[in-house]
Amino acid sequence: MLNFIKLIKSLKEDSMKKILVISMVILFAISMVFIGSSCKTTTSTTAAAETTAAAETTAAAETTAAAETTAAAETTAAYNPKDHPIAMGMFLKVHPVVRIMIAGFLVRAKELGYEPLLFAPDEADASKAYTLLEAGMAQHKVQGLCQYIFDESVAQYIKKYADQGIPVVTGHTAVVGDMVKTYPGLKAWVACSAVEYGKEAAMDIGQKVGGKGTVAVTEGSFNPTENACANSFIKTMKENFPNIKVLDPQEEGFDTPTAIQKATAIMQANPDIVAGYSTTGAGPSTWAGAQKNTGKKIIIIGNDYSRVNLDLVKSGEVYAIVAQPLYQEFAKDAELLDTILRGGTVPFDNLMPAPLVHKDEVGPYYELVDKIDEAMKTFGIK
Repeated sequence: MLNFIKLIKSLKEDSMKKILVISMVILFAISMVFIGSSCKTTTSTTAAAETTAAAETTAAAETTAAAETTAAAETTAAYNPKDHPIAMGMFLKVHPVVRIMIAGFLVRAKELGYEPLLFAPDEADASKAYTLLEAGMAQHKVQGLCQYIFDESVAQYIKKYADQGIPVVTGHTAVVGDMVKTYPGLKAWVACSAVEYGKEAAMDIGQKVGGKGTVAVTEGSFNPTENACANSFIKTMKENFPNIKVLDPQEEGFDTPTAIQKATAIMQANPDIVAGYSTTGAGPSTWAGAQKNTGKKIIIIGNDYSRVNLDLVKSGEVYAIVAQPLYQEFAKDAELLDTILRGGTVPFDNLMPAPLVHKDEVGPYYELVDKIDEAMKTFGIK
C-alpha cells in the first residue's frame, strides 16, 4: 500500500514537470514570435526610411541639375548680340588691303549674330577717322570696339573707351614689350610677327640675288608694324649677306602714282639695284610700276594678298608676297569681342602665321579674295 502511494506521488511530480517544461517552451516560442515581428518591423521601417531618403536625395539632385540647366539656358537666351553693338575704327577704307581687314571683321561679326558698324573715312586722315569714331561711338552706344592702330595718337581713344568699360581690341599690330604701356586699356591684339616675316623676306631675297647688289626698302608710312618689319629685314640682310648694300627705308605714302615715282627715282639713283622690298600692301604695285618705268627687272617682295598683288605675282612681275593674315586677324577680333561681352576672358597676345607666297602658291588666296569681294557687296562698301 505504501509503495502504491509513492508511485502515485511520483507520477504526479513527473506530470507537473512535464507541464512546466511545455509551458516554458510555449512561452519561449511566443516571445520569439514577438521578437521576430519586432525585428521585421524595425527592418521594414529602416528600409522604408532609407528608400525615402534616397528618393529625396535623387529628387533634390534632379531639381538642382534642372535648375542649373535652366539658368544656363536663360543666360544664353538673355544675351542677344543685336542688343550689344560692336564696331570697327579704321581709315582709308577704299584701299584694297584695308578692305580685306574690314571684310574680316564685318563678316565674322555678322556670323556671330551682330549688326557690326564701321567708322572709317576714305582718306588716310587720322583726324577724320577720329571724328567718325567719336560720333559713331556716342550715337550707337557701342559696347565693343576693334580699333586699328594708325600710330600712337590712337592710344588716347583706346584708353578713353576702356575707361568707360568698353572692351577694345586691335588687329595687325603686335602690342608687345614697351608698346603695352603705350596703349593702356587694350584688351587684346591679333597679328602676325612683322619681325619674323621681315626675316623670311630678307633670306629669300638674299639667296635669290646671290648675296650681292643693292636692295631698297620702302614703307607705306613709318608706323610700329612697318618699322618692325623693315628693321628686321635690314638686320637679317646685313647679318647673312654682308656683300649686299641695303638702302635706308623710304616712305612710299598711300598714293600709288606718287609711290611709283619715288621707287623709280630710287632705281635710277642706284644702277646696281637688284631687289626692292616693300612693307606695305601697295608695295608690289609701287615696285612693279618702277620696274616698268626703268625697264629693269628686279626681285620684288611686297605685302598682302589683294587681287592686284596676286595678279602681279601670277604674271611674274613680282617675285612673292607676304600673306599677312589680314582677313583672319580681324575675324578673330570679332570673336574676341564676342567672348568678352558674354563674360568670358581672352588672351592678350594672339599671334598668327604670315607665309611667303610665290607664283605657284596663289590659288587659295584667289578664293579668299573672291569671298572678300562678295562680302563688300553685301555690306554696301565700294
